[in-house]
Amino acid sequence: MKEIEKNIIDIEQQVKESLEKKFSEWIEAKVIYGTDPQIPTIAYIGIIDAIMVELVYTNSLKKVEDRLEASWKVFWRGISLER
Repeated sequence: MKEIEKNIIDIEQQVKESLEKKFSEWIEAKVIYGTDPQIPTIAYIGIIDAIMVELVYTNSLKKVEDRLEASWKVFWRGISLER
């Protein structure tokens, strides 16, 4: 069990590092708003977590789509340079 836990933690860290790198590139290129790539990374992972919870506990495609649409609108509005 410890080996599985370690593998999952390693994968999560790799995903986080990849996201931070991309968000950092987009911030530097002025594609998105921000100064700290950790902020959109954590917010994005929060959206993924929320979608996973919805999938596991409701098993309703409609609820998943509704949550994703609402979460993405707020997330994108927060990082987008388009106003």
